Amino acid sequence: MFATTTDWSHTGWTDAMQELMDTKYLPMFKQFGALHFYYIATSDTTARSVTIWPDEATAMAAMDQLRGGASADTGATIVATAQGNVLGSM
Repeated sequence: MFATTTDWSHTGWTDAMQELMDTKYLPMFKQFGALHFYYIATSDTTARSVTIWPDEATAMAAMDQLRGGASADTGATIVATAQGNVLGSM
């Protein structure tokens, strides 16, 4: 398995952003092959997404499209990214 993480900054989570998450982005992550996806509020204006993929190739094929689209749709900006092989899980 392979994981990608993205730290986001935004002006505040809105109902419209939640609607996009539920109706557009969660189905897209599934369509692109994600095994698990989490969007975690780390403050009122920041968040971290964590996605578990079956492998690196699947992740890399999807990430530019997903990150760019989410930023354009919500106005959120990417602060940092990280990725790597999953060495353990439960």
